[in-house]
Amino acid sequence: MQQIALDIGLSTAPTLDNYFSGPNAAALAHLRQWLHARADSAPTYLWGPEGSGKSHLLQAAVAGLRAQGHSVGYLNAETQAPPAFDESWTAVVMDDVHLYSAQQQHVAFNWFVNAQTHQCWVLAAGAL
Repeated sequence: MQQIALDIGLSTAPTLDNYFSGPNAAALAHLRQWLHARADSAPTYLWGPEGSGKSHLLQAAVAGLRAQGHSVGYLNAETQAPPAFDESWTAVVMDDVHLYSAQQQHVAFNWFVNAQTHQCWVLAAGAL
């Protein structure tokens, strides 16, 4: 009997280093610069079709911030009970905004306004 090794290793978490940028090199460069310098606190919105890597970039940014010891608010279309804005957050990250319910849209607007008031970075992505 012969055994065949199966490649069923654990998948790696999204990082900026394991993102294949292709035509999205400018978005990747912007996120790299911000994670290291945070000189620009202007809101950033990424858009594109499904499968273009938006969620990967957002999740990599969240992981990068958390690795640096920052607290981050994260909202996506699957978040059923979003928390209230937390003043300790360094950033708010909102993914798949085009899929948000009315309640999630209300929370996202509140997070955006509070993030601007407290000078937190806003990173969001959607299809349009």
